[in-house]
Order: sequence, then C-alpha cells, then structure tokens
Amino acid sequence: MGSGECQDIGRRAFLERAAWAVTVAAVGSGAASKAAPVQGKASLVGFAASKLEKIRVAVIGTGGRGGSAVHRLCHVPGVEVVALCELDENKAKHHQQALKKNGFREPQLFIGPEAYKKLCESGVCDLVHINTNWESHGMIARYSVECGIHTMVEVPGVRRIDDAWAIVEAAEKNRCHCMPLSNCCYDEDAMTMINAAHAGILGELVHGEGCYLHFTRNLRSQGFQDANRIFSSLEALRNHTGMCYCVHALGPISLAMNINRGDRLEHLVSMGNKGFGWEMYAQKKFGPKARVSQIRFEANDFNTTCVYTAQGKTILLRQCNDVPMPYTRFNSIYGFNGTIETRPLRVAVEKKFDAGAGNFLEGAELDAFRAKYGSPLWRKDAATAKRIGGHGGQDYFMDFRWAHCIRNGLPLDMNVYDLAAWSAIFELSEKSVRNRSQAQDIPDFMRGAWKTTKPDTAI
Repeated sequence: MGSGECQDIGRRAFLERAAWAVTVAAVGSGAASKAAPVQGKASLVGFAASKLEKIRVAVIGTGGRGGSAVHRLCHVPGVEVVALCELDENKAKHHQQALKKNGFREPQLFIGPEAYKKLCESGVCDLVHINTNWESHGMIARYSVECGIHTMVEVPGVRRIDDAWAIVEAAEKNRCHCMPLSNCCYDEDAMTMINAAHAGILGELVHGEGCYLHFTRNLRSQGFQDANRIFSSLEALRNHTGMCYCVHALGPISLAMNINRGDRLEHLVSMGNKGFGWEMYAQKKFGPKARVSQIRFEANDFNTTCVYTAQGKTILLRQCNDVPMPYTRFNSIYGFNGTIETRPLRVAVEKKFDAGAGNFLEGAELDAFRAKYGSPLWRKDAATAKRIGGHGGQDYFMDFRWAHCIRNGLPLDMNVYDLAAWSAIFELSEKSVRNRSQAQDIPDFMRGAWKTTKPDTAI
C-alpha cells in the first residue's frame, strides 16, 4: 500500500478537536479520584502532536507479539523501525538480520534489563512500541512517557493504578501520546458496531457486554515444562486474580458507549472461581507429588466483572483463562432502539416506535447495514491488512491508524485516559474478588473532563 492510500480516512471529530485544547480544573468525583491537574499540566483531551512525516519507531520486546510487530511495522506507511530493545541479544539479532535481508534499514540494538532506559534517553526514536511481559508494561511505559516519547503499550496495559496515574500525569506534562495497542477495537465487526452506535442507530445506549474466552493451551505447555518450577509465562497469573486481561472485552464497548467522552467507568464488582485449572494440569502432567504440583495459583479460571458508569449504564465483562473450549470473543451493545452483536455481526433494530425488533437483519438488509456503517479502512484495504497479517488484519489497521494520525497531526483513536481507565480493571477487579466481590471505585483519570469531551465519530 502506498503512503498516499487511506490518507483521507479519519474522524470528523479529529479536525474539530485538533483546533482547540481544554485545560481541566474540575475535581473528579469518587473516593479514588485525584484533584485537578498540577499547575502547568493541561488535559490531553483532543491532543494532537506536531506532524511527523517519518515516524522513527523502536520495538521493545521482540518475542511473540513483539516479533510479529517488528515485521508488520515495516509495512505501515510513514513508519521506520530504527531500534530493537531486548533482554535476549540473539533474539534481537535474528530480527535485525531479517529486516536487513528484506531490504529494510538495519535497526540499532539495545540489549539488557535496563536497556529501555538507554533507548528512551538516546534520541534515536520518536515512538516506542512496547511488547514485553505484562509485569513490565507499566515500568517501561512510565519511563518512555517521562522522556516525552510517544508510547504504544500492548494489552493488558499497565497493572497498577499508581503507574496509570503516573503515566497520565507525565503524558500531560510532556505533551505526548500514550495509547493501548487494543487490536480488537479494529476488528471489522467491532468497528461497524462502534460506527453504528455513534450514528445513533440504537438510540440511547443502556448496556454493553464483552466476552474473551480463550483457552491458553500454549501457556499451559510453555509454563509447565519442568516438574520443579513454572516458567515466567505463568508468573503473571500465579499471584493475581480478578480480570487480568480485560481490554479485548472492554475496549470496543467503551468506544461504542462513549466512555471518557461524555461518560466514564465509575465502579465495579468482580467475582471469580477459586482457580483449579493450572494446579490440576500440573498434577496430571507430573503427578501430585511433584514440586510444581504444589504451587498454588490465585488466578481465576473464569471471571465475571460488572462495571457501572457515571451516567448509570452497565457493562458486563467475562473472561476464561484455562478451560478447553473454542476461542470465543464477542461484544454487544444494547440501546433504546435495538441491539448489535459482533462475531458474527447481528443487528436487531426497532424500525418504528413500539414495533419491537423480533428478528435480526439477514441477507440484503444485513449487507446494506455493513456497507453503510462498516469502516472505510476495511472497505478500501482489507486485502492489504490480511496480507500483512496480525489477527486477520486488525493488528495492521491498529498500527496504521496511530501512524496515520501522528503523521497528519491528528488525535489518536484511543488515548492515555483510555489506557488508564481500562487498565484499572486489573487491580480493582483483583481487590473486589479478594474482598467477597466488594464494590471498588474506579479513578476519574480525566478529573471531570469526560463531562465535556465530545463523542468520537466514525473510524
């Protein structure tokens, strides 16, 4: 795809909001909220950084998701991968040589446990793309934003609310972007749902649901390779409970329901089962007397979290970690005039007042709905996205969008306040589960600015 393609795709709100900035002085409500910003820190509502014709990107973490990101980013218009940051030098060199072999610039390497600090201080990049283990997301994102570098963070984002607050305040101070790499927000059906919701098809939205039921067979086999110890891939779950991976379920729903854009996540309650799966797997593989079989896991097999919003709406989130089942992910929103579900896309709309909506659209009607509310990105470049790859193309569109916005001086589809609010579910759902599903207040990271922030339009 040439650099000129898809450059006309954007949200009308981008152009409207890029022309003005809001300084927030309102004090957020709720016990978990902070006071107004420190003097000199302006809100990032509608924030658009200076245009960058070429975005120099450093990928931090090149295994798994990071490895695929390295090669995907090389095909995103306006992006140049200039550096790789890794603990494992051999892994970094493998990707470095692969890029060179394929005709791309040979990226500089930063190797070691604190190499990300040297990278962020080096001045070699405009943006970092963080793909490390969950525990380190907050630490690295916090440092890069404090250095004034645009920061893209793989989900589940940051795990501690203190890190979320620190990142929000640093981004406000240094005027830089920080966005969650929530690829599911760029799923074709999800984008259709979001666009239709913003167009008012369902009227006033009252409820949303998100489901991420993903049997992590690879995590089992990778985590339990030794009868005496578990591997690092499971450490993120061992001593944590609650909803540890909420963004795939929550992200599209939040965008559709205008969270942080007229409403906000206010409080939650969470419940999860005791967590049997990991221990049972170890016992069956190595026997009940093996050392690894004695390790206790706090992680839920299933978790259900209910979120209440400031405007009185509700969001239901469900997650499965380790029960064998087909991969299941969907989102649904419910409004005064009907409902929309995704994967597969199902739409039921009341065509006239008090007529009801007894059937989902089918055939030509559903096709017409897709054509009207589907994303221009998918209409114009689905083949390119699928060829370059990443979850059927949604990874490519995720990276394409932030790059397009930064190159053109536009606000991003998601911002640091989304990162903070969505990430807060991790710690607060854990507290709720540990306290007999006690309600937990969600901080107002926008300090009241959500009340006057305009809803987004189509993407």
